[in-house]
Amino acid sequence: MPDNTIPLQSKIKRVTIPVLQGMKKRGEIICALSIYDAQHARLFDEAGGDLIIVGDSGEMAVDGEPDTLTATMERMADRVRSVKNGTKRLFVVADMPLGSYEVSDEEATRNALRLIKETRANAVKAEINAPYVSRIEAIANACSVVAHIGLNPNKAEMLGGYRTLGKTEKSYRELATIIIEAEKAGACMILIEAVTEEIAEKITREVKIPVIGIAAGRKLDGQLLISSDLLGLYQWPGNPPIHFEQYFTERQGITIGESTLDAFKWYVKGVKEKRFPSDKHVHHASEEMLRAMGLDNVENE
Repeated sequence: MPDNTIPLQSKIKRVTIPVLQGMKKRGEIICALSIYDAQHARLFDEAGGDLIIVGDSGEMAVDGEPDTLTATMERMADRVRSVKNGTKRLFVVADMPLGSYEVSDEEATRNALRLIKETRANAVKAEINAPYVSRIEAIANACSVVAHIGLNPNKAEMLGGYRTLGKTEKSYRELATIIIEAEKAGACMILIEAVTEEIAEKITREVKIPVIGIAAGRKLDGQLLISSDLLGLYQWPGNPPIHFEQYFTERQGITIGESTLDAFKWYVKGVKEKRFPSDKHVHHASEEMLRAMGLDNVENE
């Protein structure tokens, strides 16, 4: 039988930026999911999670689109509002869809404030690379903003396709510069996606704000999964990526809701106890690169 003990973090009345910063300082792992509706938000809250990122990944996970490019402000606002209705405790981040912040600092700020006003989200998230750091600064002057670095799904073609970053010294230098500049610009948190574990760990040490990872290894301040992946609801074309885990129910005679709650508790417990992700979920940098950067003494746990 699964151990469904709710972690201590769930006793926190409300998860805020200072709470997340305190967790980083104490070495307590932040547990995050991408969720798209009130009922799953309610269950993740009950399971003891900390953070929900309402991603434009809902285009794929919920609507069956082949990518995230079709997300609109209206659809994102609807999803974030639903999630906020499902939880009063968790920190909720609203993803800014493609086209909502790229044109100018002014438009980025206007759309960020629209999401906050219409949904009561605690922060917005924007995918950035070097040319877009100014957007973080502009938005941060108006509301809390999470900088999404590494693989940017909406800009994958610009970055050479869907691939793991942090495999070359040049890639490391670029990521290190962006994460430092994003913190200086006022980001309250960093989401880093699809980066080798050794490089993700090294750049995480460069900043004081929490760094959450998806497909970025074990040595971060927090972990994110897509809830549809965890629950086995999304059908990946071809072989699925290695970075996520799926839950398999162990109890009989329970409802779908109870099974989902079990899955969320199982995930929270695995993250908090640093059992997920494990090495099988991790992309590593080559030994040659690590030697060149003086990181060849990194040990895989």
